[in-house]
Amino acid sequence: MKFVVFHGAFGSPESNWIPELEEKLKTLGQEVVVPRFPVDDWDVITRTGKMYVPQKQGLKNWFKAFESTMKSFRKGEDLCFVGHSLGPLFILHCVEKYNIKLDSAIFVSPFLRKLNRSWQIDVVNSSFYKTDFDFRKLKQLIPVSYVLYSDNDPYVDKVHSIGFAKRLGSSLLFVKKAGHMNREMNLNEFPLVFELCKTRLDLSLYLKYIAHRKELYSVDYIDPKSEEVVYLEPHEVFDEGAFKFRNLRKSGFCTFYTAIDFWNTQSAYYNQARKAARRIENFIRVFIVDRLSDLEKPLLQEQIRLDFQAGIKCLLCMAKVVRSKIPELDFGIWDGDYLCIVRLDKEKYVEVKLSSRKKDIKEAESWEKVILSKATLIKNFQKDIDTFIKKNRKKNEAHI
Repeated sequence: MKFVVFHGAFGSPESNWIPELEEKLKTLGQEVVVPRFPVDDWDVITRTGKMYVPQKQGLKNWFKAFESTMKSFRKGEDLCFVGHSLGPLFILHCVEKYNIKLDSAIFVSPFLRKLNRSWQIDVVNSSFYKTDFDFRKLKQLIPVSYVLYSDNDPYVDKVHSIGFAKRLGSSLLFVKKAGHMNREMNLNEFPLVFELCKTRLDLSLYLKYIAHRKELYSVDYIDPKSEEVVYLEPHEVFDEGAFKFRNLRKSGFCTFYTAIDFWNTQSAYYNQARKAARRIENFIRVFIVDRLSDLEKPLLQEQIRLDFQAGIKCLLCMAKVVRSKIPELDFGIWDGDYLCIVRLDKEKYVEVKLSSRKKDIKEAESWEKVILSKATLIKNFQKDIDTFIKKNRKKNEAHI
């Protein structure tokens, strides 16, 4: 998705919440363009008086600046336009004039006609005001749009924004006591606009989790220009897992190393996994058996039974037959684009590695193939476990 953010009269790409929005969207790997439109100086206009003729800010000059931005548009790419104040009105001009098909648009404090609140604003906006757009055409070109308005905007009365929304068929979102939704109201960041932008994205599971982490800890975890790796503390895997399973869409493959015996079969982590298995068709868990006696433990039997009943495809594999072939015994590949490795040292969790790097996922997929080639599928819960134990016990005895 490409996001194009339009500032308003007397504004700039550095004004209000625009820089923060740009940064957050880029953190999610999105392309963001913030054109700089020419504006006049408020103090010069005020000294000159109401007869002032705009020298920079005018519809023709803004079209010229926008045409430079249009050169970056690629055929068929999804576009979301975000505008503040005069920005939404100019967006309508651009979409109508250049027949731009948008995925969506977000309009903050929009208007169509003269505001009659500040003569300086009306002077520089005079060439933009328009109420006779071809709204039928605009609705086709902007199929999804949102209008944010407030009840105490000192520049744009709410009737203007509500009227704008009705003409365009936009979803109306009321933001209480938010003024003009700009820096004057300490809105140097605007989470609501960011969340609306996120609704238009088909993010990978990895990127969704990174956004979740950022919201929790206000830390940027990834460089938007490259795929990255995140390392977590062992206890953090429970929050990561619960989030991951809630958002899982297609597939999951994971191992369960039976040497670790301090888990809760009814934890939110495992319950969310079972809910995910009921929702998607392809969920595989391979129990990597450290010792055959592990399978006789009631806790492990309960884990396998609950997973089996939830629709998780459960398999058994002896650790000793794969240990020399794969470096990690506890890992998961989720939706084909998200790798989670739980590192162990002397049967204790010491580190959790999350990765979206293609080379890491490709390597983990090779581990998956090795494990599946050696694993036994459980079709009949108790019978197949008993058979697995007997079969491997005989193998052990044969080597003695």
